[in-house]
Amino acid sequence: MNDLGSGDLASPEAPRYTRDFDAVQREERQWIRQRRRATGTVPDDAPVVGLALSGGGIRSATFNLGILQALSRRGLLPQVDYLSSVSGGGYIASSLSWLRSHFPLRQHRDVGAAPLAEGGGTVLDWLRAQGNYLINGRGFSGWTLGAAILAGSLLNLIVLLPLLLGLVALASTNWTERQWPTWLHLPGAKVIAGHDGFMLLFWAGPLCLGLYLATTLLFALSSAPVLERRLPMDRLRTLMGALLAAAVITTGIGLLPVFTGLEESVLHYFDHQGLAGLSRHLTYLGPLLIGALVVRAARASRVGSLAVVGVSLLCYGLLTLLYHLSAHTGLVGSAAFYGWLGLSLTLALVCNINSLSLHSYYRGRLAHAYLPEVAAAGSGEDPLHFRLADVRPDSGAALHLINCTLNTSSSRREKQRSRRGESLVLSPLYCGSAATGFRHCDDYLGGNLSLSTAFSISGAAVDPNTYVTSSRALSFLMTLLNLRLGYWARNPAAEGRRGWLPGWYRYMFRELTGRGLAETEAEIHLSDGGHFENLGLYELVRRRCRYIVVCDAGADPDGTLFDLGRAIQRVRADFGVEVELGIEALHHGDPAPGPACLPGRIRYADGSQGEVLYIKTALCANLSADIYAYWRANPSFPNQATADQFFDEMQFDSYRQLGLELMSGLLADGDDTFEALFARLQGTDIADKSVASVPASR
Repeated sequence: MNDLGSGDLASPEAPRYTRDFDAVQREERQWIRQRRRATGTVPDDAPVVGLALSGGGIRSATFNLGILQALSRRGLLPQVDYLSSVSGGGYIASSLSWLRSHFPLRQHRDVGAAPLAEGGGTVLDWLRAQGNYLINGRGFSGWTLGAAILAGSLLNLIVLLPLLLGLVALASTNWTERQWPTWLHLPGAKVIAGHDGFMLLFWAGPLCLGLYLATTLLFALSSAPVLERRLPMDRLRTLMGALLAAAVITTGIGLLPVFTGLEESVLHYFDHQGLAGLSRHLTYLGPLLIGALVVRAARASRVGSLAVVGVSLLCYGLLTLLYHLSAHTGLVGSAAFYGWLGLSLTLALVCNINSLSLHSYYRGRLAHAYLPEVAAAGSGEDPLHFRLADVRPDSGAALHLINCTLNTSSSRREKQRSRRGESLVLSPLYCGSAATGFRHCDDYLGGNLSLSTAFSISGAAVDPNTYVTSSRALSFLMTLLNLRLGYWARNPAAEGRRGWLPGWYRYMFRELTGRGLAETEAEIHLSDGGHFENLGLYELVRRRCRYIVVCDAGADPDGTLFDLGRAIQRVRADFGVEVELGIEALHHGDPAPGPACLPGRIRYADGSQGEVLYIKTALCANLSADIYAYWRANPSFPNQATADQFFDEMQFDSYRQLGLELMSGLLADGDDTFEALFARLQGTDIADKSVASVPASR
């Protein structure tokens, strides 16, 4: 379905909730038809055009700002029907949606030149000054950012630690009056008394190991011809893995009271109180310090398994510290502890974890930077609370698809669980995914989903339980310290259902344990769209657009083209779509970057055809001198690390100008429509244009 087809301008019977994507697409096409008529220039029968702005933090936002400027100057931007954004690309795409809502296309085509509300320049001037958006604004600094991170961690610890302390204290009590084995203690230490919970965990280790050995024998028997089809070998394999992991973990935790007997051993052999006291602290400081050093070494060597060991040591050191607080202080059971527990319950009942995590700070800074207050009629509303549903087609704006990832780490469906995520779209029309169904934006979250919330969710790159933070120890530590940008939201399919536990406990324990993270839960966890697909191509292919322009500003210093490869693989696997791009012309494995742009074709499963233009951040010939100057001073440009979210003015303009000049260099006289542009590009060898690569040597 490469065109809009026929139909009425509006649909008064639009479903409030549906699992039928065809119904969603029909409503989207009517929305687009109304948008086209609002432009006054795009005919109803024009092919459907999609523009994808990739993830990549402020680097992507700035590069894609240049792309949008080039398209706007040539009159092509009003022809874009779908604007699909991921993460950093959503910063600038949301800025465009916000500005277009206040400056309808017929009245003001160049929104970059629009004046700010209180004078002092234009929108472009404002964006240029927001390169360090995380600490930009009156009263904001690095101290402000640090204080926000620390406050989120402290509040989360205030709420969760008394519960964890209570569990450790419960495991340390004497339930049965049974003694630990006399041989199970460090030399010179006393025989352990009490700690029945830890003793149960310790004995669970050998039990799990015994069950593992028994399962191993059963696994061997399953290969016999008589039993081969009666015993499920794959289930036996997974059971063996679970039992072995349980044996190691339960034994390690169960032995904690034994290891903390180091103090008694030192006192017995050295008879020195000071040394013995120091050894007590070393039982938790040792794992914490060694774990931190191992993590640092892992980052330097890029060895993932080493990082898992380091983070596991950090978690063990933290558990040991909780044990000492429970066993060697009078905290648990004191009036102070019960007061702390009461404060924890109060905060869990009345507070919103989404507002107290880094998500809230991140959202506020993004709204300040990319939703500027402008001098336009009706612009008095608070940018922070501007509703996504208020992006209307009568402004001429493209239908904005804000791509997020729905966490499916504990899904019952193998496909979703292995991917750890599912594409979920937030748009002014419908919000949802194929797994959850789609709810009308006016009806989702009470109709109060804001544009700032939507695009900050799409940019929530730092989050536990994703494919890049899949280690259970790492996810546990990140959740405990509230180092997370993700967002807990209602499932579009379950708007009316509510959990019985306080939200803070409910959400945090699901993240700590990695349970309850699935598309079938009443509450779902959303994070960066790049955790599923980082280009924004996936949802445009789902909508079978005739022409798609993909702007890839992801960091790719080694030229792996991973984001492109993953997007192509997933649209083939999920939609049966073939994307044909001759990437050998784009990258030959040489350190020098290849051509920055590449046209290709799309073959949809229904037999229809599409065309795609892939644009990659790369240095090419005939660029402005200031771009080369910045590159020579910063050799990692234009692939500087996404962790760098603090751009100065020259860095900002270098990326913006690069996007502007790459896109402008593609456009020729006569390219007044995307049809004309693609027709020319498909008949032209891109490598022969003035986009030849800059040599690696300088």
